[in-house]
Amino acid sequence: MAALLALAAPGGALAAVKTIVLQSAPIRIGAYGVDKGAQLVPSPREDGYVTGVRAQLVDLMGNPVPDTDVMLHHVVLAKLGSPDLTCSSVEGVRAERFYAEGEEHFSLALPNGYGYPNRASDLWGLVAMLMNHNARPSTVQVRYTVTYVTGEPRTAVTPVWLDVRNCRSDPVFSVPGTGGAGSTFTEQADFKLPFGGVLVAGGGHVHGGGLSLDVADTSCGSLFTSYPSWGGIEPTPVMHEPGPVAMTGFSDPAGRPVRAGDTLRLTATYDNARPHVRAMGIAILFLAPAPVPACRTYSSPRPASTTPENVTVALLKQPTGTPHRVRGTWVGDYAFGAQRVTLKRGTMFTWRFVGAVEHDITLASGPVGFASPSVKRGTYSFRFSRAGTYKLFCSLHPARMTQIVNVR
Repeated sequence: MAALLALAAPGGALAAVKTIVLQSAPIRIGAYGVDKGAQLVPSPREDGYVTGVRAQLVDLMGNPVPDTDVMLHHVVLAKLGSPDLTCSSVEGVRAERFYAEGEEHFSLALPNGYGYPNRASDLWGLVAMLMNHNARPSTVQVRYTVTYVTGEPRTAVTPVWLDVRNCRSDPVFSVPGTGGAGSTFTEQADFKLPFGGVLVAGGGHVHGGGLSLDVADTSCGSLFTSYPSWGGIEPTPVMHEPGPVAMTGFSDPAGRPVRAGDTLRLTATYDNARPHVRAMGIAILFLAPAPVPACRTYSSPRPASTTPENVTVALLKQPTGTPHRVRGTWVGDYAFGAQRVTLKRGTMFTWRFVGAVEHDITLASGPVGFASPSVKRGTYSFRFSRAGTYKLFCSLHPARMTQIVNVR
């Protein structure tokens, strides 16, 4: 489970670089199901520094599970009880987010000499969203491989989590898709740095339709732009608009300087020629203390394939029943009260959530992109200002909960 490379450390102490392989508890996902959950997970049991992390799904025999079978939509590792630089808590949980991976399969690799400090007593939590593309239940585990340094001093880095919908358990937004050919849609968020230093590594995360994710110092200019690459094998059935197969990142031992009081601005740019729902814009950076030289900008290489794929999400279950001329309906376990609805253009429609588990309203296809939060109780309303056919589903139960709204 662990490969050791012994190094001679100052003062005669024994330093070691360890590759530690750890796993979550088994996660069972129903047929064509989606699982969102959190759990305590194992962490290194000695003081040291994390210098690299990568994650993948495996079956109960330890064999890798491809995305076309069960998709690792995203996974986040966080140190419980430690303060997060950009968010005091998420739903009352205080934790420092230090690693994340999505469909782009981001792998953390800090430059030599730097490390994320960890104590033997620290507790780690894992948040994951997984999608089962099989007609049968699947049980998988998240395997995460940690490169870990002990017995050697490192410059400690602080994770800087930037999110256009920060401090939300489901930090999503919708792109309406009404701008016409070549149009774009942006979401931004600002964060004022409490201390300065150098950014030594970073990566980005967007969903289907994403064009770029830029981190800029508002007093200087762009520090890092993460670009997506497309063209992977699409899982079937299509249960969501596929994300990129890769995002550009950086690992820079010299670092990119930022000063205390500077504002970092995160800008997520999406295609607006067609709808994109449940979109995200997240960057994770690693800030190390250092004397800060003059501010400067950085150009980021752009990969060859940055044009998002044009993928239509089809309903896995056809809505049934007589069309209803109503202005609202309930959403319960696991159905829409009215599966087929006919409206006049301009109508405000309201869904009332009454389930024992979370559900949401998500556009599969239609004239305008929109999606509700995933909730158990409350209401969500949307004004249908454009005529056409809106095919909707619950993104957490796509094979069981669907609805069609025809707007005249």
